[in-house]
Amino acid sequence: MRPHVERAFGSWDADEQRRRFSESTDPTSHEIVSLDGAPVGCQWVRVHADALELVRLYLLPEAQGRGVGSQLVAQLCARADRARVPIRLRVLALNPARRLYQRHGFCVTGETETHVLMERVAASR
Repeated sequence: MRPHVERAFGSWDADEQRRRFSESTDPTSHEIVSLDGAPVGCQWVRVHADALELVRLYLLPEAQGRGVGSQLVAQLCARADRARVPIRLRVLALNPARRLYQRHGFCVTGETETHVLMERVAASR
């Protein structure tokens, strides 16, 4: 996330990032993402009564651009469609992952100074 944080906020403070991450993260809520048997990232999906929330989808640089993120988002979309609920997320406005979400049917529902709020409605059956 460093390049995206630097573009959005102008700098990277490793200690501050570690502190913020540890304050906002319960490691047991994350699923490890593997590619060819090796861990390459993590994802955190929070389940609400009326929606799924993609809180975090992090992939190591060497796993990006190889279809891993697209496969994970497609699986999440299928899960949401089965449950007939939308998926919501928040992404840094300058993060190229925004295009990934748009390809999977997510639309912008709001913006902050640094982030874009997106949602994908469940597909009709």
